Amino acid sequence: MPAFCFFFVFIFSGILHAQETMIHLHGRLWEKGTKRPISEANIFILPHKLKATTNQKGEFNFSEVPKSACQMVINVSGYNKYDEKDLCSGDQNNLNIYLEKISYTTFETTVSAKVIKRDDQSMSLTQEEFLKMPGSFGGDPIRAAQNLPGIGQSGASAQIIVQGAGVDDTSYGIDGHRVPNVFHFGGLSSIVSPEAVERIDYLPSGYGPEYGKAMGGVISLSTKAPAQDRWHGMAFMDLFNAGALTEGPMDDEQKSSLLVSGRYSYIGQVLKAVAKQSDDFALTAAPTFYDLTSIYKRKINEQNQFKTTFVASRDELELVLNKAAANDTALRGEFKNTSSFIRLIPQLSTELDAHTKLENSLGLGRDAILLNINGRYLDIDAKVLSQRAELVKEWTPTYKTYLGMDNYFTWSTVKVNLPNFYMVGGVNNPFSVGDQRKFVSKGHDSELAAYLRHEIKTSRDSRWTYLPNFRVDRFSVNSSTTAAPRFQLRYQWEPSLLLRASVGQYVQPPLPQETSQYYGNPGVKSPYAIHYTTGFTKDFREGTSQGLEFTNNYFYKDLKRLVISDIQTNYANKGTGKIYGGEIQAKYRLNNWSSQIVYTYLHSRRTIPGFGTHPSEFDQTHNLNLIGGYSQGRWAYSTRFRYVTGNPYTPILAATYDSDNDVYIPIRGALYSQRFDAFKSLDLRIDRKFIYDTWILTGYLDIQNITNSKNSQFLETSYDYTQSNQVNGLPILPTIGVKGEF
Repeated sequence: MPAFCFFFVFIFSGILHAQETMIHLHGRLWEKGTKRPISEANIFILPHKLKATTNQKGEFNFSEVPKSACQMVINVSGYNKYDEKDLCSGDQNNLNIYLEKISYTTFETTVSAKVIKRDDQSMSLTQEEFLKMPGSFGGDPIRAAQNLPGIGQSGASAQIIVQGAGVDDTSYGIDGHRVPNVFHFGGLSSIVSPEAVERIDYLPSGYGPEYGKAMGGVISLSTKAPAQDRWHGMAFMDLFNAGALTEGPMDDEQKSSLLVSGRYSYIGQVLKAVAKQSDDFALTAAPTFYDLTSIYKRKINEQNQFKTTFVASRDELELVLNKAAANDTALRGEFKNTSSFIRLIPQLSTELDAHTKLENSLGLGRDAILLNINGRYLDIDAKVLSQRAELVKEWTPTYKTYLGMDNYFTWSTVKVNLPNFYMVGGVNNPFSVGDQRKFVSKGHDSELAAYLRHEIKTSRDSRWTYLPNFRVDRFSVNSSTTAAPRFQLRYQWEPSLLLRASVGQYVQPPLPQETSQYYGNPGVKSPYAIHYTTGFTKDFREGTSQGLEFTNNYFYKDLKRLVISDIQTNYANKGTGKIYGGEIQAKYRLNNWSSQIVYTYLHSRRTIPGFGTHPSEFDQTHNLNLIGGYSQGRWAYSTRFRYVTGNPYTPILAATYDSDNDVYIPIRGALYSQRFDAFKSLDLRIDRKFIYDTWILTGYLDIQNITNSKNSQFLETSYDYTQSNQVNGLPILPTIGVKGEF
């Protein structure tokens, strides 16, 4: 009996001892710095040979772990190995483990998926791509897009030059709705924070019927959907501006999310300091710009999603010219220029059934421009309403249609107190020569459009896709209606080789000043162009991220009814033009290295009665971008070399004296018959990340024109036009900044 009792006590005490030494481990596995949960990761506890796998939230659970010396091991591809001891000393119910990635740069190796694009002519940059693009001044999407084929060099202008077209021939949009510009003062920064942009789409020629009212091309920003997993934040500061962004879910069910961002530029303070060293002008108020972006998205139900985007932008420059301009005594005194706009863009997306989708959106806002030159002014205030709707229907696996509307309305008040001036070949007559015009004009204009797009295959296995498209535009500014047929053709030679071609008509309304009854010619018609394109894309990567992608395009644009200055009628449709050329883009990636070659060859010609055929203002024959990037660990390096043929300009042969106005009037030579020297620029960008458990700090150095090349932009002439100087563009321009993310 005593032996039995001893045995029972021994067994029972062993059980109690075993129960007392078992502990519980519960926690979550995060990506260090970004706090993204890591799912499907295996976690081992040695030497007990215990294993757990994280769920979609990164959670793991060990219910019974012996309370003894142990070792937790986590080995996930793409991350540094985690090996930690002494975790088994007691229960842990809220254990947070942070795995550090091997590389935090955007050049990391990922498996590439085939991107399905509606329009074969479009070229896009995602947020991941433009944030690290060299020469982009901190990842600005518009500046990064200047690396794409066909985009010309525009100096310090806020305009974008597309395939040799005029600055007014390009249309800008946010979420499909037109805005007056996408660049701030000097072309250094886009009007939307880069982190709020999902992608930028660039359509240079031969694009589908969804877009119109532009002969040259389309630049469109698509805003992102705010994060829904948790609240994120970002703040940055560099030499020119500062900003912040926050985004996250609005409810526990994660049906609603919100993003708010804003930026303010203090670049004017730098220029103000420079101005103090000059006797010619003084900045009474430093040039400034700011912008605000807000995005709200809500999933109403399984069929309906609502998104609204709000964008506000303002630029202001004010200075005093103490001395008159060299060739015009009227240009002195106070100078003020402000430009601003706001847009509220509500969007509703509805899935009517598995094969039918309806998109509706509005753009409500206001545009304002003020130019004041010592009491002479142009003051424009316009209320804007734009409306888009599109019904997408997949009738069969081989037939799909897109039926849509694209309407734009303005209610504007224009106040003018300016002389009527004459310009040909980029050379203005002096400001004081023109007849003074002073008036106030109020009006309402509409631009209506409807379009139909077809996607047709003869069979499911057919390699051919036919896209007969049609668009109709109605412009109230000159009471014109234009039918614009367009046709696209694609042939999938093999999964990695796509051939394409297109032809179509593209019309745009004349500018408001060109049809003004006070300042222009109400009889001006709408200019238009016929686009012809062909090209191919070959992907040699075979489904991986390593290897070569190659794109080759050719284009021809026949420009008709171009509006030009006319002494008798102010403006007339007497101009014609042609633009033709070819483009290549080769992208290669190997491990931590990436590189691109982007080259455009083009000729842009205009014909004006009395002046003959001549190069256009932006006839840039050669445009070459060489881009390279390397990443290792927390460091990323990228560089860009850009070479662009110098812009042509019109020489001034002599001048005649106008005694009534005490100025000289230039006598022009052959239009755009001389050129500035070629534009050359070498840019460099370096990023360094500092990784903490729940946030990331990035320091970056971005230097434009590191060789300080003197790139001439325009001519400055003496009062009698006997002497001239070439005015250079931006010199070496470095920016150093820091950015924090959580």
